[in-house]
Amino acid sequence: MLARYAYYFYELGRNLHRDHHRLLEIQTKRMRSTIKHAYENVPFYHRKFNKAKIKPDDVKSIEDLSKIPFTTKTELQATSLTDTIAKTVDINGCFKRMTSGSTGIPLTIVVDKKAEDFRLAMWARAYAENGLRLMDRLATIRDPRNFGDSRGLLARLNTTRRKNISVFDAPQQQMNILIAFKPHVLKGWSSSLVMLADCFSAQKHSFSPRLIFTGADTLHETDRKKIGSAFGCDVLDYYGSTEFSLLGWECHCHMGYHMNTEGTLVEFVNNEEVVAPGEHGEIVCTSLINSAMPLIRYRIGDLGIPIKEPCSCGRSLPLMKMLEGRTGDFLTALDGRIIPPTIFFPYPFDDLAGIKQFRVIQETRGKITIDLVVDKDFQYSPVLDRARKEIQRVFGQEMQVDFRMLEKIEKDPTGKLRKIISHVPVAW
Repeated sequence: MLARYAYYFYELGRNLHRDHHRLLEIQTKRMRSTIKHAYENVPFYHRKFNKAKIKPDDVKSIEDLSKIPFTTKTELQATSLTDTIAKTVDINGCFKRMTSGSTGIPLTIVVDKKAEDFRLAMWARAYAENGLRLMDRLATIRDPRNFGDSRGLLARLNTTRRKNISVFDAPQQQMNILIAFKPHVLKGWSSSLVMLADCFSAQKHSFSPRLIFTGADTLHETDRKKIGSAFGCDVLDYYGSTEFSLLGWECHCHMGYHMNTEGTLVEFVNNEEVVAPGEHGEIVCTSLINSAMPLIRYRIGDLGIPIKEPCSCGRSLPLMKMLEGRTGDFLTALDGRIIPPTIFFPYPFDDLAGIKQFRVIQETRGKITIDLVVDKDFQYSPVLDRARKEIQRVFGQEMQVDFRMLEKIEKDPTGKLRKIISHVPVAW
C-alpha cells in the first residue's frame, strides 16, 4: 500500500536523529506487543512459552528477553508451517520467501503486507541516506528467481533505469551488460562482484559507477579493496537475512553497520549470556513488525560485535560490527582454539600470484582441504609446501592439509560462493 509505505519511510527518516532513549522506547513497546501477539496467536510460541513457564507479562524490558528460550531454524523446520503462523492472519494475503538453505536447512518465511511495506521503506531509507537518487540508473546482480520480488517506488520507475543481471551469468557476460547500460549505481552479492572486478581489471575496461552496494554474503576487507580499486568508488555493505530482511547498513564513515532497531531487536550472545559492547557474540534476532510469522530470539547463525560509540555521521541508530563469517565459517585447531576465517585472506600463501580462486574446507577436526583454481604457470611445489607448513603452524603439526586442483569452483545453488566451509561444530 503506497500510503503506508510513504508513512513508514517518513517515520524511519525521523528516527535517524532521535535520541537513544526514544529509540529504546519504540523498540521495547514493539517487543512487548510481539511477545503478547505470539503467545496468544502462534501455537509454536504458545507451547514454547508454557514449557518455559513464561507469560508475556514476565517480559517487560529488553533485559527480560533473556528469560525466553532461543528459537532455532531446526526447530521451525521440524514444525508445521501452520503452527508457526498467527491464527489471525490470512496466509493467502501474505508473501512467502525461502531461506537459501546454505546450511542444508531451507525454511519458508511468511510476511504480512504491513511488514512488507516496512521492509521496503527500510531499504529505501538506507539507500537514500547513502546517496541513491530516484532517477539513477541502477544495475543489480542477483538470483534471477528474485527479479520480480520488488514492489517499491524504485521498481515502478521506467525500466530503462533499472537492470537486473543474473548472478549465474558468466562475469564476461555481466561485464558486457554493464558496459552497455552504464549504471550510476551497482548492487550485488559480494562474492559475485569480486569475480566481476577481476574480469574488469584483467581486460582493463573502464567502468566507474558512483556507488557500489554489496550484500548477501560476507564482504572481506581484501574483497572490498579489490572491488573499490577495480571500479574506482566507495563500497558500502548491507547486512540482512531472508528471515528479517535488512538488519544493518554501512554509511560512508565505515564505522560499522547502522542497525534498524525499529524492525528487529538484535542481541549479541555468548555462552547464553548477552555480551557487553565491544565483545563478540552470536547474533540473535526478534522481529518487531511481522505479525504473520513472528520470530523471537532466533539464532541467525552470524557473529557480531555491538558498538557503544556513536557514528561520526551523526545518525543515532546504534552500530554493530560483523565478524567476517558465519558460525559455520569459523575453523577449529587441533587443540580446540577457534580460528576466524579471515586468517585465509590471503594467508597462508605468500601472495595470490597464479591463484585465481580458492576455497577452504575443514572436513574433520584433523583435516583441511583447500580447493584451488590456478593459472598454467603456477609453481605448485614450493607454494603449496610453504602453505601447508603455515597452516600446520596455526592449526597444529598433525593437521592433515590436502590441496585439490579444480578447473572451477562452483557456486552453491543460490549463486553464492562460500570461501570458507567448516563441517566441525564450533564450541564457543
